[in-house]
Amino acid sequence: MTLSEKPEQIVVVDNGSHDGSQNLIRSKFPEVTLVEMKKNSGFTGANNAGLGAATGDILVLLNNDCIVEKDWLSNLLRRLEDPRIGAVASSMRNINDIGIMDSAGGQMDWMGFTADIGRGEPASLYSEHAIVPFACGGALMVRRSALPDQNRIFWNDLFIYQEDVDLGLELNRTGWEIVYEPTAVVRHEHSATMRKSNYFKEHLLTRNRLLVMRKHFGKEGFSMMEPYVKRWQHAWIAVSILRGRFHLAKALLTGTSSGLKHPVEYFPAKKSIYNVYARFAGPVNSSHPLKRTLSLKVREIIQTMASSDGGDYGE
Repeated sequence: MTLSEKPEQIVVVDNGSHDGSQNLIRSKFPEVTLVEMKKNSGFTGANNAGLGAATGDILVLLNNDCIVEKDWLSNLLRRLEDPRIGAVASSMRNINDIGIMDSAGGQMDWMGFTADIGRGEPASLYSEHAIVPFACGGALMVRRSALPDQNRIFWNDLFIYQEDVDLGLELNRTGWEIVYEPTAVVRHEHSATMRKSNYFKEHLLTRNRLLVMRKHFGKEGFSMMEPYVKRWQHAWIAVSILRGRFHLAKALLTGTSSGLKHPVEYFPAKKSIYNVYARFAGPVNSSHPLKRTLSLKVREIIQTMASSDGGDYGE
């Protein structure tokens, strides 16, 4: 595919909808490859199904809550002329104001919490290329050859949320770079699938954050930071109860329990997860003194392990 060409293939995954979308696509867009899911398989399952139907070497993921701007695809593709780059993050803007950022890639802290870079800030502040730890999966370009598992893009167990973080860690740990492309602009309606304070969303955010940490740090590595992680989870639950946010407390409780007990398959890779975190992780964005204190304890563990050797602790 050259920079001026249209996509060689368009795959639409209908994720178990009941609104007639399938018939509309078949009648109006017969050139589209339609994948019909019998039930909602989550963000992970739908994208993995799309991978199975796709034939190209360069894969582009695009959510149905995004509107692309001119040259979006060409500007993403141009970055993959660099063979070191495995994935490219779009410049995602507010659906109602293209001058406001929604995401310029992802960022993470020492406790595994993640956020969109630049969200709510002027887009003019994010006009430069940057290397990021992960890219938002809503508008992402990735090399098929960079995927550690050629049968999937995302870890299916996650269903939705943190799957792009997990992919970013996998790519970084297998030697690929992920970059933010400021000229590849899409407008995005943030959290269109699940609104804030949704019980299921809070449960999955908590569960999946812990699952991703366990998968990449491995049993031995995670056990060193687990007391500090659990202490914060318990304090967070208690504070939520005291503030009368009982739905949040319940979501945190069930999410924490599942995140610590659900089976994980550790991810062996040539690059240590400690080195990846030491490169990208930043301080906890919180005014809570306990959270900041516990974060420093986790940071000390990670930095010590990163400086000791370059070994892999995900096995």
